[in-house]
Amino acid sequence: MADTTNKLNHDDDFTLVEVDNRITEKIDTPKYSYWGSVAKQFFSKKMTVAMLILVVIILLMSFIQPLFSGYNLMDVSKVNDFNARYNWPNATYWFGTDADGKSLFDAIWAGARTSISIGVIATLITTVIGVVVGAIWGSSKRIDRFMLELYNVISNVPLLLIIIVLSYTFGNGFWNLIFAMTVTSWLGTAYFIRVQVMIMRDREYNVASRTLGTPTGRLIARNILPYLTSVIVTQVSQLLPSFISYEVFLSFLGVGLSPDVPSLGRLISQYAPYMTSYPYLFWLPVLVLAMITVSLYIVGQNLADASDPRTHM
Repeated sequence: MADTTNKLNHDDDFTLVEVDNRITEKIDTPKYSYWGSVAKQFFSKKMTVAMLILVVIILLMSFIQPLFSGYNLMDVSKVNDFNARYNWPNATYWFGTDADGKSLFDAIWAGARTSISIGVIATLITTVIGVVVGAIWGSSKRIDRFMLELYNVISNVPLLLIIIVLSYTFGNGFWNLIFAMTVTSWLGTAYFIRVQVMIMRDREYNVASRTLGTPTGRLIARNILPYLTSVIVTQVSQLLPSFISYEVFLSFLGVGLSPDVPSLGRLISQYAPYMTSYPYLFWLPVLVLAMITVSLYIVGQNLADASDPRTHM
């Protein structure tokens, strides 16, 4: 009788629990999102956010303000109006006026639009061609022999010299300048990508994938290039300010763009003689140029760091 009572007491100590199959399959670790982690890392720095806001303001001013100002570099209608000439920055003319009575504020943003457009287009062309050619270059030993010889020849010639020679050869013009900038600049990007592809192509999972019959193109597109996102972004962050600087330097020399196309380099060259008499004409375009190049570089470098998965830990 006592054994039966003890058995009943032990049975009452246990409660039947139903098993929920959905809960058993649930993963307790937080879900990882690559681009979500990139955004979290990128926006975690106050300096990055400040520079990003500055870049957005500059882009909006450069591409929207000239639409309303109607600025024309060749306009000299106010050249005989002495009240409109050489006005220092004031409430009416925020950046002052020049010898022709034109607003420097309008001139700077019209010039910035040209300089930024050239930099962005040249960077996109160089990056796309460089990444595609570099990926093929790094995966083929036969192509590697030919491309290395081509790279060794062209890389020993300064890029700026090539751009100047081609600009003189093809004449001034927006697209002629872009062609001169990109005709050989992609080779440096391609060589950089080639080195990265060669480092990653012989890793264990790529060797196994190749052994299983994965085509080379799919291997590059799925197994290699996605891991080079931060490397490609780093290249872009370096190329964009460089191309803008090239355009400014060439325009300063009077090479590259047509005489009726405004740019920051042309403004700096045009107003350089007024550095002491009317310094605002020279230093304000220089200041805007510095803001553009520095902010783009900082944003690009921080985006490159944020896109590196090793920073997401």
